[in-house]
Amino acid sequence: MRVLITGATGGIGEALIQVFASEGYEIIAVGRNREKLEELEKRFPKRVVGYSVDLESSDEIDRFFESVDNLDINILINGSGVGEIGYFEDISYSDLKSMLDTNVLALTKFTKYFYDKMVKKGEGHIINISSTAGFQQGGALMSAYYATKAYVNSLTLSIYEEGREKGVKVTLLAPGPTKTNFKGMDKKLTSFEKLYVTTAEEVAKELWSGLKREKLIVIPGRINRILYFIDKFIPLKLKLKLVKRVQMKKIEKIFSF
Repeated sequence: MRVLITGATGGIGEALIQVFASEGYEIIAVGRNREKLEELEKRFPKRVVGYSVDLESSDEIDRFFESVDNLDINILINGSGVGEIGYFEDISYSDLKSMLDTNVLALTKFTKYFYDKMVKKGEGHIINISSTAGFQQGGALMSAYYATKAYVNSLTLSIYEEGREKGVKVTLLAPGPTKTNFKGMDKKLTSFEKLYVTTAEEVAKELWSGLKREKLIVIPGRINRILYFIDKFIPLKLKLKLVKRVQMKKIEKIFSF
């Protein structure tokens, strides 16, 4: 069995490599950091093959597809994602475009390419990593990021329903705040944050558990799952204020070091 993981050189992607390698999978690891990919190949000999790909480049993605076209990919995990935090007017269009290229266009391109191949085979599994942010109607101070994750959620749930009749499984992994090098999440956690912030390793293990139970949506962390259900009953304007307050705390952390 072979799994392809984008965003494999850190955070959740790297933690997923550990989980799938321990379960006997061959892993195609996709990321930008060539040195990190080589390190992963050495750490997991005969399990991991790394490909350095700039996911903001459609041409590079096409060349990558050509290089793996003859391989049987059983599972695709779209794990690559970036975020920009700050007031909308303070974030450059260039930075916004880079985020959209990675979070939306690259994810869609990978999903489309391998989903089509899986439909032809009549089997396969697509896993898109989104965020609990994707369930919100908006997120001040991370406006475009929240929008990209709403797109990922909608696309993933839609092709789940389409894929059921064609033998293709689809799963949405929607972590809450996760301790990684993501902006605002790479600092020391407060006692309160420790109650709901998960680690990349916890997210990876919960995904594996969810796959065994054939869950459509996997939300790691009990508190995050509770918040997901409570969120439906919070008035929109209050919800927007609360989300802004959370993101402001991240900004304060970023600039306090």
